[in-house]
Amino acid sequence: MQSQQVLPVDQRFFNDGAWYVLSSTSLGNSGLEPSQIVGQLQGDIEAIQALMSAGTCLPLFFPGDCALDQVIIVVGDLTAEQEREWLGRIQSYLHIPCGELMLLGGGGCEEDWKIAINHQIPPSPHLFNFQKFTIPPGDYLVEIYAFLGSMNFNFQLEEIPKRKWQQWFHLQDTPKAEQPEWFKFLLENDYIDSDQFDLQEYIIRLSPLQERPPLPALDEEVAWCGLYQFRQPADCPMGISRSQLLAQASASDL
Repeated sequence: MQSQQVLPVDQRFFNDGAWYVLSSTSLGNSGLEPSQIVGQLQGDIEAIQALMSAGTCLPLFFPGDCALDQVIIVVGDLTAEQEREWLGRIQSYLHIPCGELMLLGGGGCEEDWKIAINHQIPPSPHLFNFQKFTIPPGDYLVEIYAFLGSMNFNFQLEEIPKRKWQQWFHLQDTPKAEQPEWFKFLLENDYIDSDQFDLQEYIIRLSPLQERPPLPALDEEVAWCGLYQFRQPADCPMGISRSQLLAQASASDL
């Protein structure tokens, strides 16, 4: 039986940058000081891989700003729809003994780490750049899923010749009038607008760790995780409705 807890990011959360870090308030009981973790994150590939291997944190890099500002955390199983709809994925491991998952915008500033570790919510309403989520303490498989309309998938579309988009989305036998509105928009604009079509771009899923996954590949230019494993969908994707996910999260709070 599938079960999941849906935890949306606060509407005030904002990161005017391409960098995010997933960690925990306890930094995975690593014993590292903020200055040390910043130093390792700005170090060489081996230093960053050591942090990921220990489950201390997962540094994420995106091809543009604000990519995760509307992300939704799912603890537990994906629904059948979510499993069917994801187009790209990054997998890693997090050690969260304190039971507080922490999403931090940026990650290269020692002061930001200090504030995030020592506060439950950002003390300044003008700098809402971290958020914490209460989950059962433990070791987790963490998966970042990119869906239709996400920044990463829009960039991935550049790797598929435009003349093959219909075939790639399994729409070659679908009359134009019956094709999804997002696909018509894509043909005219060369990207999919998530806001216009109520699409959830990213889901971060945490599930109890059964087996450690291989370390995710690092982007050679920045040495952070930004390379998704993409797959062609078995059928034409419909997209995940953001409003429905938010409604599910609100209902679970009642």
